[in-house]
Amino acid sequence: MRTTNPRAHLPMTPAETVVYGELCRAADAGEPCPLNLDLEMLIGCSSGSTAPMAVKRLEQRGLVKVIRFQRFRRVQICASGKWTAKAPSQHTTALHVPRGCGAGSRSSGKVVVRSEASATVVLRQ
Repeated sequence: MRTTNPRAHLPMTPAETVVYGELCRAADAGEPCPLNLDLEMLIGCSSGSTAPMAVKRLEQRGLVKVIRFQRFRRVQICASGKWTAKAPSQHTTALHVPRGCGAGSRSSGKVVVRSEASATVVLRQ
């Protein structure tokens, strides 16, 4: 069942509405991006894939931009331009490289990683 989200004025599932609202709240408050476990508790689900899939759908719809690190992510709310803060325990600035795309990989695919400055870095061609 989809309802119209009051912030985005687009139809969203209840899970997407909760996740988008929490991401907006965290960005407005200058807090780190909520972890998947925190989002799943807010949604009220027990599946480990619900929250990351909701974030992915929001990203695909152009409502948020996501920069993924190994254990953290930063999210920009496209409507306001605000970013969630860097997590205090995040000590690396290396972007997440999907499995099978690192050095020594036999993958012939092209992996594109986007940074905050919207610069595109091609890791493998």
